[in-house]
Amino acid sequence: MKILDIVGTVLLVSFAYSTPVTRTKRFGKGGDVIRGVNLGGLFVLEPWITPSLFEQWNGSNRKVVDEWTFCSELGKYECTRRLQQHWSTWVTESDIKTLASLGLNHVRIPIGHWAFAPDPAEPYVQGQLPYLEKIIRWIGKHGLNAVIDLHGVPGSQNGFDNSGRFGGIEWQTSQQNIDRSIQAVEGIARVAANYPTIVDAVQVLNEPANWGLSVDQVI
Repeated sequence: MKILDIVGTVLLVSFAYSTPVTRTKRFGKGGDVIRGVNLGGLFVLEPWITPSLFEQWNGSNRKVVDEWTFCSELGKYECTRRLQQHWSTWVTESDIKTLASLGLNHVRIPIGHWAFAPDPAEPYVQGQLPYLEKIIRWIGKHGLNAVIDLHGVPGSQNGFDNSGRFGGIEWQTSQQNIDRSIQAVEGIARVAANYPTIVDAVQVLNEPANWGLSVDQVI
């Protein structure tokens, strides 16, 4: 079975088993236009978005270029401490209120696989979910809708820092990577199912490379 077939089944099952609700539409289909913003750098670090987090390595021969190397250098305890501070301050309710006042109607929230399908052998840390759900509630409170985006998968789908690990494209090199990716989508679907009037969509994967992957396996 191909990856998107599996993911589609996961999403359908997850939403089917969520508590039934009456959905109040705040965003119509067809004529309405999505006007949104991306909360980059919050749950997936990118040095160009959050340079202050990487300042201590400026001029160093240590190559700290993504969340993998950030946590590798700091160790899990210190990485957790710094990221919890980051998660609690990078986006505030006032920011969401401002976005609503500007006429936007959607907020995209990127998040990595490690928040939902952790591997103790990896340097990533967890604890993102309470902050994710708090932001979703703020988004709903101020009349916006959310899109949750799986921004990085095990092995990296594009080799970019925005996948969590800069370097090679190794997502499809093991079944374990695929299985953990599906676990991450399941986790996102469970969160989305808790907020059916707020979360309008789940992006199953951000920017998979068309030069380093088997497109047939994905589709």
